[in-house]
Amino acid sequence: MNTTNAQLAYQHLRSRLIAGDFAPGSRIRYGPIGRELGISATPVREAIGLLANEGFVKLVPQLGAVVRSIGADELVELYEVREAIETYAAGKAAERASETQQQAIHRTLKRMQDITAKVHRRKSAIAKADEAQEFEKADLAFHMLVINSGGNQMMVRMSENSNALTRVFATPRHGYDDNIMKSTCDDHQAIFDAIAAGDRAAATNAMRTHIRAGLEVTLQAIQTQQTERWEIS
Repeated sequence: MNTTNAQLAYQHLRSRLIAGDFAPGSRIRYGPIGRELGISATPVREAIGLLANEGFVKLVPQLGAVVRSIGADELVELYEVREAIETYAAGKAAERASETQQQAIHRTLKRMQDITAKVHRRKSAIAKADEAQEFEKADLAFHMLVINSGGNQMMVRMSENSNALTRVFATPRHGYDDNIMKSTCDDHQAIFDAIAAGDRAAATNAMRTHIRAGLEVTLQAIQTQQTERWEIS
């Protein structure tokens, strides 16, 4: 992209996709997005092209841009990419993270723990939409701060896309209750503790455990949805 408006549209749409504003299978109309941003449809179309290249949307004849839906096999591949990159990055973070970087990681963890405690205090123990969005935002920040602390900017760029795709296609499958949120926080605490201690092996293992647990939760949610689809009420 070589125009400011196209960059604006790209960042806007990408943020909304990660926030869950567009469900898989839904259309993204160029005109309304352009009017929302005060720009023409042309830079929106350019931004959509890049999002299609990154795997967020597909371009369908007569329909235009449609948010992709992906199945279990592709989700497994996505998590495998994350495991390969992020376990190594976590180990590097244990070796290289500065005090300032460790503090930033800890702040995101504390934010997630605060949201989890708030949800747990309610009888329903299910996160509201704004709470889930804030939790997810902090979760993404935690992972990206850990990767950035590893000092490899190529990994940062690659992980940004795989993390974003996970949040668009995996999170809506399982949603957030206080059990999932607490488990995520506990995993993050183990990762942070290992990084703060400078323990490369522990950081690597903690990140691997966390990513595999995320995949398992997502696959279980898919299986449950498929079963419920055919059950007789």
